[in-house]
Amino acid sequence: MHDVHFILTYSISVYSFWNCSNSHLPNLYKIQESHLIIPETSAGIERAFSTARLILNDRCNRLTDMMFEQMLVAKLNGNLM
Repeated sequence: MHDVHFILTYSISVYSFWNCSNSHLPNLYKIQESHLIIPETSAGIERAFSTARLILNDRCNRLTDMMFEQMLVAKLNGNLM
């Protein structure tokens, strides 16, 4: 109960909480490692919207959803191909 009181009365970061709690809550710690991965910036999504805008222009207005998705994935992951 003391740990819960500490969490509720003091402001700590999520990183600090899990750093201190990994020995007390090992199963939850393992879960949070894969689920609390949040990008620090929104640059990736902004890049995706910008690329989508370049693909969907007045000249390419008849693309099917599938073709648009394939073009967007190819453009965004070109460095992996």
